[in-house]
Amino acid sequence: MQNLGQIGDTERFYSYWILLGGLLILFVMSGVGFYAFGVFFKPVQEEFNWGRGVTSVAFLMFYLVQAISSPFIGGLTDRYGPKKMLTLGGLALGAGLALLSLTVNLPLFYVAYGVVGLGCSATGMVPISFVISNWFPTRRGIALGIVSSGMGMGGLVLPLIIGIYLIPNFGWRTAYQTLALLTVLIIVSIAQIVMKTSPLESRQHSDNVERSDKTKGISSQPSEGWKLNAALKTSIFWLIVSSYFVFQMAHVGTLQHLINHLTDIGFPLAMATATFSVISLVSAGGKFFFGYITDRLAAKYCATISFILGFVATTVLILVNPASPILLIGLYIFTMGLAIGGWAPITSMLISTNFGMKHYGAIFGVFSLFFYISTGISPTFFGYVYDVTNQYYLAYISALVFYSVATIFILAIRRSKQIS
Repeated sequence: MQNLGQIGDTERFYSYWILLGGLLILFVMSGVGFYAFGVFFKPVQEEFNWGRGVTSVAFLMFYLVQAISSPFIGGLTDRYGPKKMLTLGGLALGAGLALLSLTVNLPLFYVAYGVVGLGCSATGMVPISFVISNWFPTRRGIALGIVSSGMGMGGLVLPLIIGIYLIPNFGWRTAYQTLALLTVLIIVSIAQIVMKTSPLESRQHSDNVERSDKTKGISSQPSEGWKLNAALKTSIFWLIVSSYFVFQMAHVGTLQHLINHLTDIGFPLAMATATFSVISLVSAGGKFFFGYITDRLAAKYCATISFILGFVATTVLILVNPASPILLIGLYIFTMGLAIGGWAPITSMLISTNFGMKHYGAIFGVFSLFFYISTGISPTFFGYVYDVTNQYYLAYISALVFYSVATIFILAIRRSKQIS
């Protein structure tokens, strides 16, 4: 961990608390939000006899609310700091999960997932990456990789607890209630006790006390950076947005329908759930890996590697069946896990290195608007493809096209040197 910065022992100690606190918040947020949806999908769908397409609309609602709220969350984070956002977000997330346990019809299911989406927006990468970027400007990539690995860990641990223990033993309603309680206790406590906007706020110094001029494209002063309106007028911003819009279209639907697909073609539910969870574990390592290399390689090339891995993973998934060699299944898990592991540290680095930190929250929030729209649309698209064709093959072919387009967009980025 020496690479996180040349700082004193006391200051380094508190910066590690910031990392741990952010990691745990993302662990809970992703585990009860993004990753839990796929585990609750079938139990809820089968109890009410809903189609997969209309059930997936809840996930669309979940991410549409995140999309709409993200620019506001980003601006409010710039203005009031992440502690308030994380606290309010933890309360909203817990309330949404509690409301899900009361589901009796589709409209209530959709509204509840909308509240969950609002909570995830206020406890996600916008405020967390804001904090980390302020604390670790000279080793931003690896710090973002470490903290965002919490999302992959949450995707590994919580779906297993939910799918293997909570739902089978207590039912999906009690499972939602349990998650609601734990979410509020963990996120709100960490936000209030641990999280501080920057070393200045805590009157400590982290690795931003002394910065090297060798920092790769990162503003030397926190006050430097593009204004939101100026960033929105650049082709760079829209190429970043476009590449990750189609990347999300490719992989999110694949993951959210993965358990459905694997059980449909003959895999036992336990193995399908375990596959889903192990992908999450690999994605945690992928976040650390991509965080590490974004300190050494331009973020757009890191994104290209991620997109190509997604293409390979989807190609392998099309070939997988219960009789497939374990190595083929392992190849899918490895490549998909790495592919989805890259987005959090890479997108944060793309925004911060191209546009600076002064209005980082607002710019990342607008980026997240489009990012979350595609995240919500993708599972719904996959669900309707299945309802029409009774299989996912055409959806997977579409995903291969999306990965290819994302690669073209990201490689077209030519970084501007102007800060305004």
